Amino acid sequence: MTIDIISYTAEQFAALTAEQLLEVKTAQLQKNRLLLKLEEEKEKEKQRLLDNGTFLSPIWALYCEKLTAEYEQEITQVREALLFYLQYSSKVDEGDGFPYLVDYSLSLDERVTIVKEYYETTYNKDWAAILEAYKLDRVAVAYLGEYYGALYDHFNAGVMAGT
Repeated sequence: MTIDIISYTAEQFAALTAEQLLEVKTAQLQKNRLLLKLEEEKEKEKQRLLDNGTFLSPIWALYCEKLTAEYEQEITQVREALLFYLQYSSKVDEGDGFPYLVDYSLSLDERVTIVKEYYETTYNKDWAAILEAYKLDRVAVAYLGEYYGALYDHFNAGVMAGT
């Protein structure tokens, strides 16, 4: 099964508990069912319009647009519920003396900024050292959620650029 309901790295999936993985699987199956149902409803309406001789009218495009928007909204709700669950079930103890601020009341953008600034200032923009240290940071995997991979890509781009 392809997991595309969330954008986690393989490392992040490996760090999830069995219960969390089950929630991911459940959300993915919900998304897959919704997409299948969307295609079935489109096909049913297409056939109805063909039978009535009105398929080539603008009705079909408008119907598809409206129906797709409705299903995308449902999928977004499933995704957001899953991310909320993962964010709070993966919570690390804030009293463990981490080198950067670990505060779950902050937005994900604020968390990324804090972690990014910590690594860039601590390692003086030595991208190879930053990337190696970041790979070993078990806290960031849970703390940054879907943004972990994006920050990893940012640090890796620094390595690839050689700056």
